[in-house]
Amino acid sequence: MPPRSRVTLDTIAEAAQVSRATVSKALNGRQDVSERTRTQILALAQEMGYESPSAPARTEPVVTIVFDTLDTFYTNRVLAGAVTAAAEAGVLLNVTAFSDPDAAGSDTWIRRLAAAGHLGLVIVTRELTRAQTTAIRETGLPTVTVDPVQDVPTDVLAISSANWNGGMSATQYLLGLGHQRIGFVAGPASSLPARERLLGYRTALLDAGLDAPAELVRGQGFRYETGLEAGTALLTLPEDRRPTAIMAASDVAAMGVYEAARRAGLSVPEDLSVVGYDDTFLAECAAPPLTTIHQALETMGARAIEAALDLAAGTTRTVGTVQIPTHLVERASTAPPRSRG
Repeated sequence: MPPRSRVTLDTIAEAAQVSRATVSKALNGRQDVSERTRTQILALAQEMGYESPSAPARTEPVVTIVFDTLDTFYTNRVLAGAVTAAAEAGVLLNVTAFSDPDAAGSDTWIRRLAAAGHLGLVIVTRELTRAQTTAIRETGLPTVTVDPVQDVPTDVLAISSANWNGGMSATQYLLGLGHQRIGFVAGPASSLPARERLLGYRTALLDAGLDAPAELVRGQGFRYETGLEAGTALLTLPEDRRPTAIMAASDVAAMGVYEAARRAGLSVPEDLSVVGYDDTFLAECAAPPLTTIHQALETMGARAIEAALDLAAGTTRTVGTVQIPTHLVERASTAPPRSRG
């Protein structure tokens, strides 16, 4: 079998369809390259196994953490916890973001990490395919998933917020205020955490002896636009079927509900109570400040790094799902329902 040809700057430039100079700037941390181009080039360099001829041999222990994106509050907080834990453990943290699950998140990429001697891999909110699971088992690469989008194999460690509890406690809180018609802006149907939040909402209603009409559950996303569209649909129901409170699967979607209420001429919380999920900075800055479910995202990131290192050291064999508790943060967006009589 012929030896594998060496990957050069020209090789990466051709694959990325940019100039050799742009590749050089991106790899050397120059600021005159767009963040999108830099991310693409770094991803290709890692996937293709590029080695800088001038770079010294790296002997420090490395853990890789991979996201779909780095431009959300969620990923930033998880990453902050991971960075802190890695620094305290004295290991390097290799941070990667790939939106294409067939690119660097492939089973080939996982085998390459193991061959390079990485101590562990942390996969955040990404699907773990059968091929990837096989690569993890065959290489023995210690792997931890954070908020996986689907049920993971029983021999893989997953770290997640207590999403069912969060959805249930938020709904129970609204029921305690006297609300009986409670709408829900759902997250993506493909997301396990989103489905668990919805199940918690439905469980709380059933436990209270109330129906959960399909017309009160709208949307499929964590985005502002989802909240606006779903909130508008909910608030244009006939008055006797319109919700007096709405829970959103994310704070960002809750901001869309705020705008839907404004356009409908309704005040929060006088005419409509709203609850979010995540406890982002948006919850504090909203007008009025948003009641929401707090999830300890930095703790999740830190626990993931610690768990990967424990697996690498053989000090634990913990598998299954580790749930990080959530709790309600009460602010000014909720109140007892106004009488419609």
